[in-house]
Amino acid sequence: MTIGQDEWQLEAARLMNVREQIERKIEELDATVDIRRGDAETIRLNFWNDISVNVENEDDLIETAASITQQAHVLSGQERSYKLAYDALRKLEQIVDTPYFSRIDFVEAGSSLEEQIYIGLASFLDPVTDEILIYDWRAPISNLFYDFPPGPASYTTPEMTIEGELKLKRQYMIKSGQLLNMFDTGISIGDEMLQQMLSRNADDKMHSIVTTIQREQNLIIRDDKHKVLIVQGAAGSGKTSVALQRIAYLLYKYRKTLSADQMILFSPNSLFSDYVSSVLPELGETNMQQTTLQDYLSYRLAGAELMVEDSYDQLEFVLSADTVLQPEDAARLEGIRYKGSAAFLQVIEAYGARLRQEGIRFSSFSVGAKVLISSEQISGFFYEKQTTMSLGDRMENMKEWITGRLDEIQLEAEKRIYRKLSKEPKYIGADQELKRMSRQKAQRALGPLKEKAEKLQFIDVPGLYRQLFESSELYASLAREVRQELPEAWEAIKQYTSSKLKQGHIMFEDATPLVYLKGIIEGQQTVNTIRYAIVDEAQDYSPFHYAYLRKLFPRARFTLLGDWNQGIYAHASQEGAYSSIGELMAEETETVRLVKSYRSTREIVEFASRILPHGEPVEPFNRSGEEPRLERASDEQDLTRRVVASVKAWADQGIHSMAIICKTKQETRRAHELLVGHLPHLQLITKETLHFAAGVMILPAYLAKGLEFDAVLIYNAGRQVYAEERERKLFYTACTRALHQLQLCYVGEPSPFIM
Repeated sequence: MTIGQDEWQLEAARLMNVREQIERKIEELDATVDIRRGDAETIRLNFWNDISVNVENEDDLIETAASITQQAHVLSGQERSYKLAYDALRKLEQIVDTPYFSRIDFVEAGSSLEEQIYIGLASFLDPVTDEILIYDWRAPISNLFYDFPPGPASYTTPEMTIEGELKLKRQYMIKSGQLLNMFDTGISIGDEMLQQMLSRNADDKMHSIVTTIQREQNLIIRDDKHKVLIVQGAAGSGKTSVALQRIAYLLYKYRKTLSADQMILFSPNSLFSDYVSSVLPELGETNMQQTTLQDYLSYRLAGAELMVEDSYDQLEFVLSADTVLQPEDAARLEGIRYKGSAAFLQVIEAYGARLRQEGIRFSSFSVGAKVLISSEQISGFFYEKQTTMSLGDRMENMKEWITGRLDEIQLEAEKRIYRKLSKEPKYIGADQELKRMSRQKAQRALGPLKEKAEKLQFIDVPGLYRQLFESSELYASLAREVRQELPEAWEAIKQYTSSKLKQGHIMFEDATPLVYLKGIIEGQQTVNTIRYAIVDEAQDYSPFHYAYLRKLFPRARFTLLGDWNQGIYAHASQEGAYSSIGELMAEETETVRLVKSYRSTREIVEFASRILPHGEPVEPFNRSGEEPRLERASDEQDLTRRVVASVKAWADQGIHSMAIICKTKQETRRAHELLVGHLPHLQLITKETLHFAAGVMILPAYLAKGLEFDAVLIYNAGRQVYAEERERKLFYTACTRALHQLQLCYVGEPSPFIM
């Protein structure tokens, strides 16, 4: 709809007025922050000067303690006051150049008053009249903008549902306080706005998308009914950004009872964590805890003197396996699939139940050759009577019993040492010194044993796990208990696993089952403070992973974001993935599908969709560009020349975010060696890379997941690189990283996936 010049001038004048008011408020808050910071620092520096310390009698002690408490309360209040002013200042500084991005005109049913609602990243009130000049995009009334076209509309507040008529829905493009453009839109966020937003270049960091949230995305952001929300999102559908917007919405809606440290995001890797790190601060919120499943498993297995493989090394094995598998490789691939299954989970839980009755192997507590508490004594205490207590509770009881016995032994040792030393002439008359020395000697001897008891290091959990693969009868009987047939390749899986465990190697597929068993035996280490857990790249998690996360965060609501088209791990190819997640989570589960891709041009989306003819559906947004280009190279030298020429041509066009994507780590390093002499600014990205900086980079396809680039060049899309069915989704993932340009080079014949 065309907007007249008079209307434009009115909007421009309002923008200027609002911006001026924000600037005045910033100046006021800036002064307030300085004053409150100074007051807090003064109180902190003079803390003890303002307290009368007197410890002569009990009354004086009570008075001193009260004085300290009072002064600490004053300091805490001043620091809280400073933080509130600082946070308010920071939010206004973030919105001053772009105060709002949309407007809706709404008439409430039964009223003739037409309200003009301007929506931005944060609320702002007129300092004089308290009129709301800008509504936070998360406020209930802002929902009208995302969910309704002009016409009948409603929104829900904590108290009631308010109905009425939406008269106008308008979007603005504002930069540096200047009104550049505006559009009146209908049911969805205007295509003109999206076209301009999506035509921009990729950046160092992911940015918020609150200006262009679509209705189906808004439903995910504001869903607070379901315990488990599964989002199947096509590549480029905005699922990660939507998840971060969801976090910001929840922090806003439940701001009195929910804080960022009660939320955790599981990212695919540290590089991705850095890439998304600016979204929440951009929205005025503090970042939640971020980790990777790999980091968490390594933390839980720390101190066990084990070498834990990471998921990328496992994936390298899968991608590098020969077309005709060697028996050992075939056994491992079968093991990866089986150990990620719900069937293996049932066996582990049955094993835990059996260990309540028998089978746990304990180590003795000894000093030198002298056994202080034997393994038989420990086992006898643990299994001497039937109990309904969990293994974890029984371990706590046993730990207390062992610690108590060690305290008794230490006391006896102190007495013995004291008697021995007191007979030496040089210590005659030095009774206090003798007692101190005796205590120190006994503590040095018994201290490590107490630490061993405290950390439950007298239980060989890796050994118990290994026993599953060393005793054929044990595993067979457990499988019968849960009414399972042994896997067809069980003998090969058993031999391969046992061999690696004996060497102290924990394969990635064994890490979660081992940690799970450790939790059953030692007491499942739950984290009750986490209220919301968000898992990105959820298709890369096995059913076993989900069962572990559910046990780990028993009070949490889960948001799981994935794309089964990008399920590149061996355990991620299982059928019925969504239903199995719901069953494992044992909660009310909602699955939402985002099928529209906004990242890539129509030509790139359609090209990528042909790679997966039977994959999840993907609809391209109507943004056109160049067709993906295929280039055949005669040999490796010619391939290098063509890649270099393409990168330089893109740079001449003003493209600054480019990725050369290879299949494996080995291919990436080889290509980097060949290219870096011609492209000196080429960044080599590895699993150890912590920070994402836009430029020209070369990386394996699995590290590119979740990232996007203006231009992508597939280093070698030849048949000798991408031909096995297990490589199809990885190839698809690589191609869908491109926003505007996609080129595929190859040597020999092209991959059958693109023929």
